[in-house]
Amino acid sequence: MKRSFVFTFMMTGLLAGTLLTWQFLSKAPLELNFPSDEVKAKEDLLKSYLDEQSYLMSKIVSLRKEVESAQEKVESRTQTSNFSVLEGFKKDLGLIEMTGPGLEITIDDGHLLTRAERTEPSDTNLVQASDLRDIVNLLSAAKADAISINDQRIIANSPISSVGTTILVNNSHISPPFVINAIGDSDLMLQRLLNKTLLPDIYARRAKSNIGFEIAKKSGLIIGIYNGDLKSNYLNLVKK
Repeated sequence: MKRSFVFTFMMTGLLAGTLLTWQFLSKAPLELNFPSDEVKAKEDLLKSYLDEQSYLMSKIVSLRKEVESAQEKVESRTQTSNFSVLEGFKKDLGLIEMTGPGLEITIDDGHLLTRAERTEPSDTNLVQASDLRDIVNLLSAAKADAISINDQRIIANSPISSVGTTILVNNSHISPPFVINAIGDSDLMLQRLLNKTLLPDIYARRAKSNIGFEIAKKSGLIIGIYNGDLKSNYLNLVKK
């Protein structure tokens, strides 16, 4: 009876110890806490991603504004440049009225006979079309901004010719006295005009009183727009 009780007591103690040991080993606290750590890591990763995305979006907005600003500047400069080029073309074509300081040159026939009474186109007492061309070429070389002869605006291809004793400018008949207006650097143009070696024939005939030739500085000249034909005889279509 006593042995049976001791044996039963020993078996009960052994069983209880086994159960306690198994329960202690099976708690595994690290394994039970892992799911919560994983959730926190994912939350931190998501927050970092959202923060980075927000930063990149703000950077994109900032860069887009910089690009738009740069485009506006380029467009503004392009428009200004194109406008400047267009104005330059219009001035060269005589399509803009010009005002400013310059020179007024008057060249006139001799006064012994009227031009209608002359029979020889090469009469030394008559102003020749070549005289007008020489003066215009000299003024152009002196970088005149605008030139006119008897209110006829002169451009690069303006014809200055003669038929008999009649002088034509832009294919329009003009009569003496011939008044040439030139807007530009007055001192430079005057220096060229006063150089007798550049206009030898005009100064030689003036010295003999065959023709009149006077130059005056003007502070405010007005030269109107070109009213002749804008021909395109020398323009060719280029195919690419």
